[in-house]
Amino acid sequence: MQEKSTMQSRDSSIDSIRSLGLFCVILAHVNPPFAIFQWRNFDVPLMVFLSGYLFGNRQVAIQGISGFMDYLWKRFVRLVIPVWVFILIYLVIQYFFPSYFRIYLWNAPSKIGSSFMLMEDGIGYVWIIRVFLYIAVLGPIFKRFITTKGQLLAFYLAYELLLLLAHHTFSTAVFKTVNESIFYSLGYLVFFLFGAQFKEWSVNAKRILAIILVAILVAGAIYDGYNGKILTLQDFKYPPHAFYSYYAALCIGIIFAFKVGIAKMGNSFLNFVGSSTIWIYLWHILFLQLIHFEAWYINYLLILGVSMLITYLQQQLIEVIVRLSKASTAVAGQLRIIFCS
Repeated sequence: MQEKSTMQSRDSSIDSIRSLGLFCVILAHVNPPFAIFQWRNFDVPLMVFLSGYLFGNRQVAIQGISGFMDYLWKRFVRLVIPVWVFILIYLVIQYFFPSYFRIYLWNAPSKIGSSFMLMEDGIGYVWIIRVFLYIAVLGPIFKRFITTKGQLLAFYLAYELLLLLAHHTFSTAVFKTVNESIFYSLGYLVFFLFGAQFKEWSVNAKRILAIILVAILVAGAIYDGYNGKILTLQDFKYPPHAFYSYYAALCIGIIFAFKVGIAKMGNSFLNFVGSSTIWIYLWHILFLQLIHFEAWYINYLLILGVSMLITYLQQQLIEVIVRLSKASTAVAGQLRIIFCS
């Protein structure tokens, strides 16, 4: 059995939009001002939405157990193996230069284990890879059954209801486990399914959704303002729900409304960033530990710039290794998937 796919011609706007998502994700990690931190709260949902959007624009058929296992293995190699390789590199660097790191993982084996398990209490920042892995597995399955706007709305409402019930039923410790293992994935699965059917939505449907989302966000902001508070989107991020999800969906709709114009802005730089997001993201985790200037924007530009440079050099090194070793097409392909994505 095999996985069959029909690939579309490359859409340059997708690389540009994915680059925007990555830039915003890294921006959140350098402690920008509150307003900027609030503004970029569409980043991770946007990346998940793009996965669904691309999946929805091609035909994929997985037949039989062997076909499904082959599909899972491909996703594992693309998502998890690069993280494990990076963690090993991170640990080696930390072993020889411990004074540059805030937390010395060699004295905390449990944190090393958590890192390889893609949990939050490891080196940090790699939990989102676990979510992407879950989405890669669950997305195609749920897409078969959730094919209309009404079904997507029902799924989202059921998710919000289950989250509310779990929050009020389980103890804090149990809820944390359930939250990380189930609700994170379900919350982002909504955006995958949204992306998978977005192209089929009419312009009027998209406009109506935008109006509803704006109304809800304005009402929430007014309510919090009346009670002397500021509507903080980050409070609804773990897992993504309520106002965080509404804001992200609104921003995604706005971005895709300008998709044609974004496509015209495409260039080799954005194509590189958009096709190298995993390793740029991974390298930024290391440089978050090593680069510490007083101004957040200097940290941001340096961390982002150095991460992109290292990723570019890494890709060039892989091409040299492939050429000199005369690696087979299959081996070369695996190396590129692991080190150049």
